[in-house]
Amino acid sequence: MKSLIRTDIFFLKKFLHLLNREMVPLEIIDVHGNRYRTGRKEIRHRLHIRDNKFFKALISPDAFALGDAYVNGYFDVSGNIKELYELVCNTFLIRDRRKNILQRLASFFQNDEIREKENIKYHYDVPSLFYRRFLGRTMGYTCGYYPGADTTRDEAQSHKMDMVCRKLRLKKDEYLLDIGCGWGSFAVHAATRYGVRVKGITLSREQKKYADDQIKKLGLSGQVEIQLLNYRHLGTEIFDKISCIGMSEHVGKKNMPEFFSRVNKCLKPGGLFMQHTITTNEKRKKGYENSFLDRYMFPGGELMFEHELLEIAEQTGFELLNAENFRPHYVRTLKDWIHGMETDKNRLLEVVSEHVYRIYHIFFIGSMVSFRQKEISLFQNLFYKTKAGVEGTLPFHSPWGEP
Repeated sequence: MKSLIRTDIFFLKKFLHLLNREMVPLEIIDVHGNRYRTGRKEIRHRLHIRDNKFFKALISPDAFALGDAYVNGYFDVSGNIKELYELVCNTFLIRDRRKNILQRLASFFQNDEIREKENIKYHYDVPSLFYRRFLGRTMGYTCGYYPGADTTRDEAQSHKMDMVCRKLRLKKDEYLLDIGCGWGSFAVHAATRYGVRVKGITLSREQKKYADDQIKKLGLSGQVEIQLLNYRHLGTEIFDKISCIGMSEHVGKKNMPEFFSRVNKCLKPGGLFMQHTITTNEKRKKGYENSFLDRYMFPGGELMFEHELLEIAEQTGFELLNAENFRPHYVRTLKDWIHGMETDKNRLLEVVSEHVYRIYHIFFIGSMVSFRQKEISLFQNLFYKTKAGVEGTLPFHSPWGEP
């Protein structure tokens, strides 16, 4: 027991030395109430150790180790945890880890469809009430659009959905496919505001159940249909327009050519495809992964560079019409979600465990910091399926210009 205590103190001292070296002001309070201060500036944050298992995270204090300790309740933070996370990230917190041999081997032998279904089930088959309490009325779980400083969370999501509809040039009675339809908010918006027929597909039973209930309440059963379906099995049905809002992050680089090819085959000549997706701006070392992200939030997910997506789309027969980066809007979106989680924490804990709450909480904080630091971005890419025998693109008016 004494050697264990000495080991704990040894790693704590190393961590304190690191904090002092990087001039990070922090007070650490252990389970016995002992206090350790770092930095010369005013202390604004305090780390309260709740379990001595926390010291294991100090063996290699990277984003995964400390994130894992947080979600397991080994420590709490008083003060602004978002501010502390960003402060530590800016100085020494490493977020990528090398994959071990079992992880690398597993990627070769796993069935992609089975893996995708399990990954989606892990993240999205959480009770819809949990999401509703911090996502708000629209249940929009992707980047919103904030035209003004006073734009609310719900308004931002409505602006985003309407922007996608206008970019797609939706017209009454057109047939829209929404890949990865989430909780059905965009499908409902497009149907009610633009009079289109919509087929939405998802792999989450919880999302389908919620969407079906909303569709029934609004009397849209003959106009909007939600199916549990993998995009690989879309069949021969042809659509006028196709949207994919926040799903292609789950596809992965290896499967992206097949994804674009399937979308292209389902889209009529001259049709439009909107891809709303997170992209990376940093090259990850080969064999490395964001361990916390891959274990807790988006197992199997993979971010690509914007230019990689555009190259694949072009090779598949698409022409890019418009690309917009909404990175700052995702910072605002995540701030709203984090605020919603923190102000409604007690009610959220009536729906999910403290463990699940902490996973989402720290993930949103980490994501917000990544967007703010320009490590990742959010692009809306509008593609056109060129008609055979037609040179170039048919006349197309910018959604921001006069037709």
